[in-house]
Amino acid sequence: MNNQVIDTNKKYELNISKWIQQNNNGGLTNPKEIQRFKSNALALINNQSLKAVNDKNTILASAYQATLLELPLEQNFGYCWVVPYSNKGILQAQFQMGYKGYIQLALRSQQYKDINISDVRDGELKKVDRIKGIKFNWIQDENLRLKAKVVGYVASFKLKNGFYKELYMSKEQVEQHFLKYSKTYAKNKKFLVSDFDSMALKTVLTQLLRKWGIMSVDLQQAYEADQAVLNGQDKDYIDNPNSNSYELKKENKEKTIDVKANDLPLFENESINKVFTDEEEDLLRQAQEIDNLELE
Repeated sequence: MNNQVIDTNKKYELNISKWIQQNNNGGLTNPKEIQRFKSNALALINNQSLKAVNDKNTILASAYQATLLELPLEQNFGYCWVVPYSNKGILQAQFQMGYKGYIQLALRSQQYKDINISDVRDGELKKVDRIKGIKFNWIQDENLRLKAKVVGYVASFKLKNGFYKELYMSKEQVEQHFLKYSKTYAKNKKFLVSDFDSMALKTVLTQLLRKWGIMSVDLQQAYEADQAVLNGQDKDYIDNPNSNSYELKKENKEKTIDVKANDLPLFENESINKVFTDEEEDLLRQAQEIDNLELE
């Protein structure tokens, strides 16, 4: 495989093999992983939407992050993807996680017995009890349900030890979160590669996992890299003007995340085996199964 890429507009030459020698730091340990990274990197650089990116190193760093997490970069799978982002006139690549990617990483930790997410339609939210949990009355007729207005989003998980947690955010709460934490959404009222509902599901899921879930090393790495411009070990959250409201700490060699209390959603109540393969058909099956998750 030719691992040398030339940007004809900038006369810029990039050697992928040299990049990984300088930046791997022991993350990828076998030839198969390194070859997967090179394939991902070449596919991204040749991607039409990323061809105009000036800083190719940010593309390589995003491909490297996806390879470390063992998540496919194919946008149709919805696990993670890379998008161009303009930063002071320089076009860079931004790494983004999808909600399916977070679910996949949580399942791999072998700590979660069940994880569910769903939108909530008009009339389905019946009662919010801070002690006994949120009550829903799900519309059973799917055709009727799809005609009802989306009013919110809910995520829940159950650990293998029996601990259960759920979190509900109204559509208005989610939009306020987007306006605060995404300059792209605040300016355009939309996202580059994902729709509002998918990003809302991701938001409620990450809020729930970050505060109450077991954050495996992979989940922590994914959360820190999400919506960042990566360049080697550096992370630049150029789309998130309020990223300083999160304080990252090291405790027992693991990172934990503290959030201001007034940034948290209101409705939350108590009550991860690695199945990944390299076969695209299996990945697509997993993505479709995750996409059809419903709360019990």
